[in-house]
Amino acid sequence: MSEKKFVINNPAKEGFLEKQSRHLKRWKRRWFVLQDSTLYSFKKEKVYDTPTEVIDLRVFSSVKSSEDYTNRTHSFDVYSSDMVFSMVAGSENEKEDWIRAIGRAIVISRTKSWQEETEER
Repeated sequence: MSEKKFVINNPAKEGFLEKQSRHLKRWKRRWFVLQDSTLYSFKKEKVYDTPTEVIDLRVFSSVKSSEDYTNRTHSFDVYSSDMVFSMVAGSENEKEDWIRAIGRAIVISRTKSWQEETEER
């Protein structure tokens, strides 16, 4: 049985980040890919099968630095009303790049949703 390959075309950003697991709160290094309004994490670099996480950014409201919350340098969180994903970049520049890219994806996904709702009326 073959594993499903996810089609990744021209991602907005990709690279290694550490992510905090939701249940055990352990930090794991993953390859993250931001494409459109979805953030994927994979165990291996540029091997796009069986993501460990699929984060639909349309349900998230913000992304911001979280070093005070996580006590980890270069950390940031992606927030929704009932969920927080914590991640750590390798440098301050990488963290800022991820925050900008994810923030842009959140804004664009909300704009698209709003436009679709307006067109349906």
